[in-house]
Amino acid sequence: MALAACSGSDQQGPAPADISAGDSLSEEIHKIIYENPSQARVMAQQLLEDQEADNLPARIRLLKYIGSSYAFETRYTEAIKYYNQALALAEEIKLYLEIAHINNNLGMIYNETGSYKTAYLYLSEALNNYSLAKVPERMAGTYNNIGLIYLNLKNYDKALTYFSKALDSTGKQKDSILIVSVLNNIALCHITGNDPPLALGYLNRAIALSRKIGNKYGLCISYQLMGNYYLLHGNPEQALEAFELSTGIARETNLSYQLAVARLGTAGALNRLNQPDQAHSIALEVLQMAGEQNSLVLKSDAHEVLSDIFEKTGDYKNSLFHYREHKKAQQELINQAVVHQVYDVELNYLSQLNKMQQLELDKKELAISKKNNLLFFISLTFIMLLTGLYLLYLNHRHRQKVKLQKTVIELTEKKTNAVLEAEIQERKRIGSELHDSLGHLLSLAGLNASVLYSRKEVSEDKRKALLESLMKSIDDAFDEVRTISHNLAPSLLSERGLKGALKSISDRVNQSTRLSMSFDTFGLSDKLDNLIENTLFRTIQEIVNNTIKHAEAGSLFIQITQGDHEISLMAEDDGKGFNLDEIKQHSSFGLAHMKSRIENLHGTMFIDSNPGRGTIISILIPLQ
Repeated sequence: MALAACSGSDQQGPAPADISAGDSLSEEIHKIIYENPSQARVMAQQLLEDQEADNLPARIRLLKYIGSSYAFETRYTEAIKYYNQALALAEEIKLYLEIAHINNNLGMIYNETGSYKTAYLYLSEALNNYSLAKVPERMAGTYNNIGLIYLNLKNYDKALTYFSKALDSTGKQKDSILIVSVLNNIALCHITGNDPPLALGYLNRAIALSRKIGNKYGLCISYQLMGNYYLLHGNPEQALEAFELSTGIARETNLSYQLAVARLGTAGALNRLNQPDQAHSIALEVLQMAGEQNSLVLKSDAHEVLSDIFEKTGDYKNSLFHYREHKKAQQELINQAVVHQVYDVELNYLSQLNKMQQLELDKKELAISKKNNLLFFISLTFIMLLTGLYLLYLNHRHRQKVKLQKTVIELTEKKTNAVLEAEIQERKRIGSELHDSLGHLLSLAGLNASVLYSRKEVSEDKRKALLESLMKSIDDAFDEVRTISHNLAPSLLSERGLKGALKSISDRVNQSTRLSMSFDTFGLSDKLDNLIENTLFRTIQEIVNNTIKHAEAGSLFIQITQGDHEISLMAEDDGKGFNLDEIKQHSSFGLAHMKSRIENLHGTMFIDSNPGRGTIISILIPLQ
């Protein structure tokens, strides 16, 4: 089973000095992050959502807490993601102290995953930024973490050198928590190095200091290391006692990961004491905890202990199975380390690419500056020539504007004349309808009224017949007035919209047997612009009237389609058709009126017709 290693106080979160005095929730997160990482993460995420976007220092701190919570659970991929987000923001505002803390934390994650070169680079960057932040006393934790890299590489002399530097720096600042961490690491160095007896002395010092300052986390680690020391020296009884002390502290302070490590040590000690059944039960419990915490390190160590237990009982088949699972988990850890290294290389590449792009921009700006200076001197030399050319340009531009204005005026006059002509024709049509239909009905009503008034001797039957004829003429006149007024300002259009008005026209046309009319609409909105709606309605009226009067058609189909930016109308009949050029030459007022209305809305109208094959009219009007 692998020996436990502990890190510096800055490894997985900011030191208390980083927290604002009034930020009570951040202080609470900082207090519980060692004991309950998942709860601390939920609190930090909630606070991050409520945080103002421009409060970058607070966002950096909260992103760092979230990364630390994942790191405590050995979910390093998630931890790296959040640490990098925090690092990007910190570098954006040159917050050197936070840059140093985050680099320190990233260095420890890469150390844990076996990416020692990458870890060293991050920790070196942390030292540089502590110098920039003018807080050299904070380097102690980083020296401790660099020592752990050399410890993992089994370079014990180099590791002890950095641990000593950490102790010297920490002693001046009296950082008792970090002192405990360094003492534990020195003990670990001696346990796995050449002088194991020294380890016990450092562990006893660490335990005494932890008890004095109430450092439960450091105390838990110290007892784990002491258990490992006794196991290596063939004293499983004392090892079991040390692991049980570590277990009690982990349970008391909710240190879930350290509880699993301590329980696994207990299983190893029980196996050495020839209690394989109890050891097997505890090892399975830790394997389940490894799954819950998604920890490959715990999974690998649990399978290794289970392999030792089955080997001791002579069950070599199960021992081989767990040994293979142990190796499989180790391989997964190696693969993760490679992934982290690739990810780090990718980030470095992007960073270098950004720097190269910035240099290229600076280079271009310098070149542009030189060109601007050259152009400035050239412009001074040829100022008179450029002034003359500019005046010529202004004169030419003025002439072009005058010409454009004349063209616009001519087009406006033509369009106005077309509108006036259409209005005159509309008035003529209304006058004709009033004279031909309404005038006739009123004349007939007047004639009947005159007979009734002047001839007193008319019989009762004749009088009754005249009255009925008079009332019918008046009713017909009212119907005609309604029809004419409906054509002028159709109330149906405002009540039921264009689709309802189109149905009304279709129903009236289909009452006769001369023409069969059908229609279809797609995407037609009830909130269509009034001007567009009235224009389309008038156009449809004109098309229907022309089809009835001139086309000799048996059927007429009208389709209206509304899109996001335009509305189209298509009308098709099976009539006799006509020659479009001849119609243009003879100036059809109906078509001219339709075209004028459409063009006033910036629309277009296209007519496809030839004698003997009917007519298709296509209209497109933009909605904006």
